[in-house]
Amino acid sequence: MKISDCDISDLIGFFKAANALEEFGGGFFSEPPRQIVEGVCNEQLGRNSAESFPPRLGCLGLTYLGKEEMPFVFPIAARLKKLDLLYALLDTEGHCVLLQRCPNLEILETRNVIGDRGLEVLAQSCKKMKRLRIERGADEQEMEDVEGIVSQRGLIALAQGCLELEYLAVYVSDITNASLECFGTYSKNMCDFRLVLLDREEIITDLPLDNGVRSLLIGCDKLRRFALYLRPGGLTDLGLSYIGRYSPKVQWMLLGYVGESDDGLLEFSKGCPSLQKLEMRGCFFSERALAMATVQLNSLRYLWVQGYRSVNRLDILKMVRPNWNIELIPARQVCVQDANVQGMVEHPAHILGYYSLVGQRTDFPTTVTPLDPNALLN
Repeated sequence: MKISDCDISDLIGFFKAANALEEFGGGFFSEPPRQIVEGVCNEQLGRNSAESFPPRLGCLGLTYLGKEEMPFVFPIAARLKKLDLLYALLDTEGHCVLLQRCPNLEILETRNVIGDRGLEVLAQSCKKMKRLRIERGADEQEMEDVEGIVSQRGLIALAQGCLELEYLAVYVSDITNASLECFGTYSKNMCDFRLVLLDREEIITDLPLDNGVRSLLIGCDKLRRFALYLRPGGLTDLGLSYIGRYSPKVQWMLLGYVGESDDGLLEFSKGCPSLQKLEMRGCFFSERALAMATVQLNSLRYLWVQGYRSVNRLDILKMVRPNWNIELIPARQVCVQDANVQGMVEHPAHILGYYSLVGQRTDFPTTVTPLDPNALLN
């Protein structure tokens, strides 16, 4: 059950009546518990939660959960299998205190405020962890714990400690080849791996990540979904060729700022025999290379590319074939006015390609141009 804003104190009766409830998300504490005597508040809060939560509740996500309210969760923490902390107000220390009490946790969703120290505690305490999602936190100054960054230190601890991990989505501030190699060594059940390298740090410890990516893909041979969003210089053409060569079962892939030239993309497209859906951002590739790669990827059913080198669109014709629909979004200048950016911002060109037996759609936005091969040739 998931609800919108509702004070937890108003749900006590509901919890007592819902004996079969297994999952609850939402709710908040209108005000922190009053500290009458040292320790009395926490003990009372813990007793109330132990008496109130349904006996079968194993999945929990409380909105705006802070360190003052954590004792409300402590009595049931040991039986929790899923914990959603995306909207919690916990710092790194709060994550550590709570996760130490969750030995049976299998699914965790949180923000990168968990930090390397939080991941180390997770690796030590939550050996049954299967799915971990770490979203990007607030970037504004003082909005997140200064300790709350995820780097190779936390990733290595995670890989070595959580051997049953099947799904990982994480935003990192720093990365090394060794941390990726650890996943290839220890995460033999990994089916879905997604990593985004943030741009908050000017210097990254270890780039490019060619060898780490190769080791990860070779070791995690059950991968079906793979996302790698880096920055310029994060992966060379050789690294991109490794992705194609060592991804025999991957069906969905998102790549950002990978490779250096058309040669890397063409080598990549010689592999990936099972790839059905490919999304690419921050491309350095030409229309010609994109068209040739699309033809070589025999299982491809969907292609989306943001940012590429466009000349006259004629090279795109190389990917034209029966039932393959192509849509173009030209690059354009957009006026932006907000706290961080003011002025004209260029939105890069897009290519969208997809198979459809019923032909092209007719509900195009004004910014989208369906490709007409005859019009281009004329």
